[in-house]
Amino acid sequence: MVLFFGRLKELIGRAEDSIEITDASTVEQLFALYVARHSELAKYRSSLVASRNQEFAAWDTQLRSGDEVAFLPPVSGG
Repeated sequence: MVLFFGRLKELIGRAEDSIEITDASTVEQLFALYVARHSELAKYRSSLVASRNQEFAAWDTQLRSGDEVAFLPPVSGG
């Protein structure tokens, strides 16, 4: 399961998506799959935070089938 928050959800058109994650894929490679489908996502890459199974994850974190990955834009508020 892949989750999108904030502006990313608007760009993708939904809050969650299912995609087959092959073992040895990384968070970065998964994001690249979505950039290939929605090129406007690329401009958000440098400010995004990713999580795997509800824990913050580095972009080179290895993924396994069944992992939940979330992409979170920076939080703004006041």
